[in-house]
Amino acid sequence: MIEHDPFIDTVTLMREWVRDFDAYPFCIPAVRNLTTLKLHPRVSFFVGENGTGKSTLLEAIAIVEGFNPEGGSRAFRFATRESHSELCQKLRLSRGPKGLKGTDGFFFRAESFFNVATEIDANLSAYLKTY
Repeated sequence: MIEHDPFIDTVTLMREWVRDFDAYPFCIPAVRNLTTLKLHPRVSFFVGENGTGKSTLLEAIAIVEGFNPEGGSRAFRFATRESHSELCQKLRLSRGPKGLKGTDGFFFRAESFFNVATEIDANLSAYLKTY
């Protein structure tokens, strides 16, 4: 069996940095109840009812990792509107023993598909140069 280290091992909400757990996004269940979240080395699934904070948490993790809040690779730096919460400022990510950080990646969510596709269409040649 090949030994794998996850890029991100643990997600921790720095609860002492949160002023008000009744304010958004800290009032939504996935965030309100978060202390430390261990991620599986191969794949992790976020499942739950609509409105429980899955996308909000995933977006905050992506932002901490250097991805554009609206989606895309680390090279994408467009914004159609200010869409992310302050959750990213309250999270700390830790890595496995090898401390690996991905050099490439892509953050994508269904809600932002149109914006990402439009950005790619408009600036395809610029993004191809980053690969």
